[in-house]
Amino acid sequence: MSVAASSTTILSEYDPSGQYLAYVTIALDKQRLTVQPIATNIINDTSLLLNDSNLKITCMKWWSTSTSSTTDTVTASILLGLNNGEIWIYSPVSNEIIYKLSTDNNFNQIMDIDLQDDQQTLWCIDSTDTFYNFNLTDFKLKSSFKIDNAVQLNKLSIINDSQLLVASHQIFLIDINTRSIIFNSPGHISPVIIMEKIPSSNFFITGAQNDRFINIYELDATTITTKTVLVGQSNVLKLSTFNESIVAINTEDGRIELFKDPLSVSTTTASLSGSKKRRNVNKKSKRSTTVLNVVPDSQMSIPLQILPFNITINNTLLNFVWFQNAIIPHFKTVQWKELISNETASISVPITSSQSNLKAASSKLLHGIDRASTITYKESNAHISSGDNFKRITDLINTLNEQEQENEDDEEQETLADKILSLESKSKLKSIPTAATNKKSTTTTTTTTGTVTVILSQALQSNDHSLLETVLNNRNEKIIKETIIRLNPKLAIILLEKLSEKISRNSNRSLTLNHWIKWCIIIHGAYFTNVPNLNHVLNSLYVVLKRKAQLLPRLLALEIRLDATLNKLNIDNGDNDITLDELEEQDEDDVDVEYNEELDDAGLIDDGEEDYYSSDEDEDEDEDEDENNEADAVGYAKIGKENHQDDEEDNDGNSDVEMV
Repeated sequence: MSVAASSTTILSEYDPSGQYLAYVTIALDKQRLTVQPIATNIINDTSLLLNDSNLKITCMKWWSTSTSSTTDTVTASILLGLNNGEIWIYSPVSNEIIYKLSTDNNFNQIMDIDLQDDQQTLWCIDSTDTFYNFNLTDFKLKSSFKIDNAVQLNKLSIINDSQLLVASHQIFLIDINTRSIIFNSPGHISPVIIMEKIPSSNFFITGAQNDRFINIYELDATTITTKTVLVGQSNVLKLSTFNESIVAINTEDGRIELFKDPLSVSTTTASLSGSKKRRNVNKKSKRSTTVLNVVPDSQMSIPLQILPFNITINNTLLNFVWFQNAIIPHFKTVQWKELISNETASISVPITSSQSNLKAASSKLLHGIDRASTITYKESNAHISSGDNFKRITDLINTLNEQEQENEDDEEQETLADKILSLESKSKLKSIPTAATNKKSTTTTTTTTGTVTVILSQALQSNDHSLLETVLNNRNEKIIKETIIRLNPKLAIILLEKLSEKISRNSNRSLTLNHWIKWCIIIHGAYFTNVPNLNHVLNSLYVVLKRKAQLLPRLLALEIRLDATLNKLNIDNGDNDITLDELEEQDEDDVDVEYNEELDDAGLIDDGEEDYYSSDEDEDEDEDEDENNEADAVGYAKIGKENHQDDEEDNDGNSDVEMV
């Protein structure tokens, strides 16, 4: 059983101090970069996951602005060469890409990267054998060129300010000033995958793919000569050196081989067949001084082979790393000087409890444990790369239902008269504005918008997440629009990246952040079209919007169905109401009609139907006649009263003549 056989490691590299390991693994169909300290075997949950499955890391190089020999985690960064022609600068402390260098060629992958000793100049080559020179102080491309006859280049190493070493199957010494080949030397049969300088010397080491031979070359001003050939027992995977005293390699069969004093050359005397002459023949090949076998520290029923995938060595210590459970890195540090005296030595390493107790656990069961089953799967080892967070979906639905219920209650409690009065009061207030009020509101809006813009710019430039979150909590669309108008277009790209990250992490926030995305695209869309490689920068935003756009047709179809269903229900309820009203009216009409059989038999009722239909008109005429008769009666009563008073006066015996 092989641990490395199930490993998904693509690339790995120790930092110059040997205290941290950066390695690239496969997470689903995407690559993940993780930086792990060697002091602990607990996997680091903080890692960089590439958003695009087509994006691949092809090479990496540690970079530090500090000149000290030890790596400072604050200033240390990792240069990542990608297959899209870009070089990303990754900060392990903040776990983000702090800058992106572009070769202006998105179809050629970066093959190798190297830095000068001052850590301010970067050289790289791509798949078209083009050389690129970047200045890391201003992150600008200084020059680029190609050299004839230098083709299929895989590795690059900086010698000095004027010379470069590049390798394919051969080794080329390049003059930077004249941009020409100074010297080339036959190297290996297969492509070179290892090329390192030995510090403080004129020697460098090369190793090839599927090859167990390691060549050590001596470099002069104009020539390259082979110094020694180191021979391993199997194909070489990784190599580490410490000055000229020790070389350590790990091979594909899991062994670690040490070569002490690799530059020492022994001379032997050999006889040549078919010739009487004898001459000295220099023997340049050298085998390993010590072979280290890595074995588990406990006995198991099935042998477990530990396969280290990277090593580093210094003056006294040798550190190597291997994977257990396919994803958990484990480190082991040993004193190599104590082992160098023996030709063969064994290093015992601890293994995880799930592996060591597998036999004991199987003995307690009736049928044992099937190694191919999923019983040994651990949820803690599974890494979630993407998905939707439905943790708060129930709370969100309840909140929306409560808001709808409150709105319905308010509408029911508010009468038509209240609505009319509120509208009249609002219209009166709007129709009588004052100059002081207008001036105050304008000043307040301007001040708020300007302040929000300044805060947003500071948050984006300083990468302050809490400050950015304070700005994004603003939901006033007018202020959002004015803020985006005042924002620098370059910062708008960074803002879109931050928004896409927040939406991808929490899909429930898309409702509040959509206004920011909308106004960024509307206002700064013209600038975005002129930015190169924007599709890679905003790839995460594209993925989020595409996923939401795919749901739009289904949501629209669902909305149409709901509207059709509600309209049908309203129509059905309306027809039922009309039918009930008609029935009530008919019942009332039936009550008003009275049928008398005796009158009908006596022939006193003629044309009953006509009388029935004309009953309303007759009733109106009768009412008019009654009113007229009442008026006449009142008038006659007044006249009679006056005449009666006159008669009483006459009866008193006082005539008009007598009064005179």
